[in-house]
Amino acid sequence: MFFIYFASLIYLFAAQGEEESFEDDDFLMPPPDDEGSFAHPLHRTYLEDSYCMDGTKAAAYVFEGSTDDLIMYFYSGGICIEDSTKFLKYGDYIYIDNCTHRNTTFYGTSNGYPEEFNANQGLMGNNKYQNVHLRKAHKMFLMYCDGNMWYQQMNSQVFKGALSQMKLIPKRIILAGSGVGGWYLVNKYNELRAAIKEFYQEEVELRILLDSVIFDISRNQDIVDAYTEATKRAGITMNDIFSFDALLKVDIPTFIVHSQYDWWQLEISDGFECIGKIHLDKCTPKEKKQIEKIRLSILQQLKDLMKAKPDWGLWAISCVFNELVIWTESWNHPKFQIPMQKGGLLSDKFQDWLENRGETNVHYDIVPWPDNKPCSNIFHNGKTDPQLDEMIRNYEIKESRSKREEKYDL
Repeated sequence: MFFIYFASLIYLFAAQGEEESFEDDDFLMPPPDDEGSFAHPLHRTYLEDSYCMDGTKAAAYVFEGSTDDLIMYFYSGGICIEDSTKFLKYGDYIYIDNCTHRNTTFYGTSNGYPEEFNANQGLMGNNKYQNVHLRKAHKMFLMYCDGNMWYQQMNSQVFKGALSQMKLIPKRIILAGSGVGGWYLVNKYNELRAAIKEFYQEEVELRILLDSVIFDISRNQDIVDAYTEATKRAGITMNDIFSFDALLKVDIPTFIVHSQYDWWQLEISDGFECIGKIHLDKCTPKEKKQIEKIRLSILQQLKDLMKAKPDWGLWAISCVFNELVIWTESWNHPKFQIPMQKGGLLSDKFQDWLENRGETNVHYDIVPWPDNKPCSNIFHNGKTDPQLDEMIRNYEIKESRSKREEKYDL
């Protein structure tokens, strides 16, 4: 689903420069500004000594909350390489770009980043509908723009500068990351932990949330070669990414979120062109059997990891998806649950783990696709969440009315 999120960001950024146009009914009073009516934006801030591919300053989006929690989310977005022509057939959702091209996009430059970011959802949402437990936490959504898996734009000094922009001394910091953002955390957690301790001069509880980081790319030599090029630039090895061995080294309590049918893994790495991003409808019985073998192998490795890490947590659902924590539909939606364990939203199970409650923090579907019926077709026909769309529109109407009142001193 990341490609849909990517498209929504492009639309959002492009729309910032357009002249506003509203119908007559936009002048009606919006509904009350309560936690269930509006999607509240994050505000842009630039990071000192942190740069995108084109030399512009890297940026983040910030929400000032009211609790002692700070969530810092490291965005995903793949890599760039010198020659990416062999990947063109996959479309833009493969996220392996030519480096010269990438620095003309918001994955390579902060030019065009709007002052406000109003596409935040899920973990980064800040009303009750989007993010019931952590809506009031302080949040920093770190944009990814270096093409080098974060190694160019982030280090301990940049990280401390980011902390200085948050108006709190947190009791708990949640470092969250998807894709390459998650793997940066896996490799750099010790440096970030030291930076937190040095900056605050006191102990702060630290947790890690990893989303969509469990891939096996060994079946596609082209992708192996691409990431080998990128890891050499970053000063790491291929064993440092997409690796259960690398995860075993992490000694901070970590919660892993995983789709048992990750479409990026299955389509791009494993070559199943039948994958439809949300379903396996076009796959043959033979292909489905092969996909099941891959799913069960990865799931067993995750279960073994949880046995080795008793303070860790797992939430792995049997739906075709990629990146779950930044979508309200997968983070906090009644259709997105693991039914064989008596239900439980991802947001609920993550909160149980945070607060050290519940009989178990390991949750995974034991049924194959599409037997988890509610989430097997949640995005069918390209439909998005109408309640979330309405919240975003309510916010836009409210802001438009406020600007008009300010302009005419009403």
